Order: sequence, then C-alpha cells, then structure tokens
Amino acid sequence: MMPNSEHGSSLVDVSHTIDERQETLVDNELSSSTKVTYPEGGRDAWLVVLGAWCGLIASLGIYNTAGVFEVVVSKVLLPEYSQSTIGWIFSVYAFVNWVCGVQVGPTFDAMGPRALIIAGTVCTLIGIFALSVCTGKF
Repeated sequence: MMPNSEHGSSLVDVSHTIDERQETLVDNELSSSTKVTYPEGGRDAWLVVLGAWCGLIASLGIYNTAGVFEVVVSKVLLPEYSQSTIGWIFSVYAFVNWVCGVQVGPTFDAMGPRALIIAGTVCTLIGIFALSVCTGKF
C-alpha cells in the first residue's frame, strides 16, 4: 500500500520544521561571544579522561586509606587513646572532604581547574606531612 502523498508530505514538513527549530535553538545558544567547544574524540578527549582519572584516583585513593591511617594512628602514634576518641579525626576529614566538594563545582566554573589543582595539591601534601610528625592529640 502506498501512503497518501498528502499525508506523507505533511510528515516530511513536520519533521523538517522540528529540525529547523532545533537548529535555531542550538544556533541561538552558541551565538554568544565565547563559544564553548569540547573535544569530540581523538587525543584531546582521551587526555581529558586521563586527567579526570588522575584527579579522582588521587583524591579518592587517599580518602579510602583513611581507615589504614586510623589504625596506624591508634596503634603507633596515640596508643593511650581509644579508637572512638581518635575516630572523630577521620570523621571530620571525611566530612570536610565531601562538604568542600560542594564548593568545587562553582569554583571550577568561575576560575577553571588550575587554582583548584594547586590548592588541593598543597593542602593534601601539607596534611599528609603534618600527619607524619604528629605526636599527640590536639
């Protein structure tokens, strides 16, 4: 059976109109003075994936080792304190880690990744090195 030519052309016109509307919306959104481009495949796109992986593996890797640090602190550095007394230190660490993450998104949008990477690296290194010289619960 052949479709009615009038009905068939109507469908083509509707889909053509929808495509034009979508193109118009996209064109209007990108007509600002600064156009945002994203790497769509290739070396640049995979470098973005690698950078995200490196950032997440470092931050979540240290976060996941908090339990190991807690055991070392409670058995070696502060054996005179109970684990429940020492546990709040790592609870505060987990809380600060996730609460500060809420502010990272808007800061990244406003300033880009460079400031966040520098601040995060410096704070993490200072924290880890300070933990190595702790001799008491302050």
